Amino acid sequence: MTTGVVYSRRAAAEIEEITAFLAEHSQPAATRFTEAIGRAEQQLAEYPNSGAPGLRPGVRRLIVGAYIVSYRRRDSDVEIFAVRHARRRDARF
Repeated sequence: MTTGVVYSRRAAAEIEEITAFLAEHSQPAATRFTEAIGRAEQQLAEYPNSGAPGLRPGVRRLIVGAYIVSYRRRDSDVEIFAVRHARRRDARF
């Protein structure tokens, strides 16, 4: 059984921003990032608890290249609420 994966507005905006930034510098890098996020979504749909526990209760993190995808369970879904570069101070929830 697979779990639904949803994105918060903030996470969707962050993914869009990262993709645009990468595309300005390297279209192949932007494509790789988009594909990696897609694979992460598939992984979370099949294995919703596959990421490491986060610093806050109920939060988990999945490493996708140089980015940390922060997510939590919301009823029967997984909600991705942040996608941040690992070097950012606020990347670790």
